[in-house]
Amino acid sequence: MKCSQGAVELIRQIVQTIELIPEDDYSRPLEVYNGSTLGKHFRHIYDFFSCVTIDSDQNVVDYCQRQRDEQLECDKSCAILQFDLLRQALMNMQENKAITVYADFELENGIRPAVASTLGREIMYAYDHAVHHLAIVKIGIKSIHPDIAINNELGVAASTIRHQHSLGNV
Repeated sequence: MKCSQGAVELIRQIVQTIELIPEDDYSRPLEVYNGSTLGKHFRHIYDFFSCVTIDSDQNVVDYCQRQRDEQLECDKSCAILQFDLLRQALMNMQENKAITVYADFELENGIRPAVASTLGREIMYAYDHAVHHLAIVKIGIKSIHPDIAINNELGVAASTIRHQHSLGNV
């Protein structure tokens, strides 16, 4: 499976998860998140994928230039639409395309090293980043709605799922 195919499947799971969340709870501050929201986590996931799909037209990815659209944090319908558009964009990515990624390690404005990469590598990074945030999302949903049936594999890396299956732990 190509990186973009894995990302498309993960985004399908993200949309299904957003659809499970009651409208009022999508943007509700949660104690388990120190006042942050489920919507903010979904928006954060979206931003990383968006940087890869939008910036790569210029052969550059700069995760510091995330859009941070507050509407995605508050409006489930907007989030679902934007993730669907993202999924479509990912289907047409040329994963072996060479790009430059700008790194950022300093709190002050400083030197930002340019690192050679490929679109496939950055899709993989956004995918892995999303998996970890989905584990946090799952914690948030279960904290307010333990009755909502969430896929147990949401927020778990594919390698971990395969390992659990090999042990008969699933």
